[in-house]
Amino acid sequence: MRNKFDALELFSFYYMGLNPEGTYRFANANQLARFYNATVPEIMTALRVAGLHPDSVVNTDFPMARYQVELQLASIDGDPDKLRAMASRIYDEFRAHAGKKRDWASEIESEQRAAQSD
Repeated sequence: MRNKFDALELFSFYYMGLNPEGTYRFANANQLARFYNATVPEIMTALRVAGLHPDSVVNTDFPMARYQVELQLASIDGDPDKLRAMASRIYDEFRAHAGKKRDWASEIESEQRAAQSD
């Protein structure tokens, strides 16, 4: 498969909900496949090649949900250029965390302590 996918664009679309036209709306792999006229396996391969496969991303020490909410709130303004710039900044921050594994045990322990103090 030739690489017809841009890593920033895939990250923005798949994880941030920002499609290449600059419109905010979350999409799953099936929707990306339709958009790119590709198959879901091609999308998943492109994500893997770009270091963005969901298995890798979920285990990266990066507050993805926080950034997803930030971009979602920014989308209310609706300025595609601002949203693209924001997604690019988030992508750069994500890349800075690449390879840093998430400490699941510590997160669970912290949540348990917080629940006990409530």
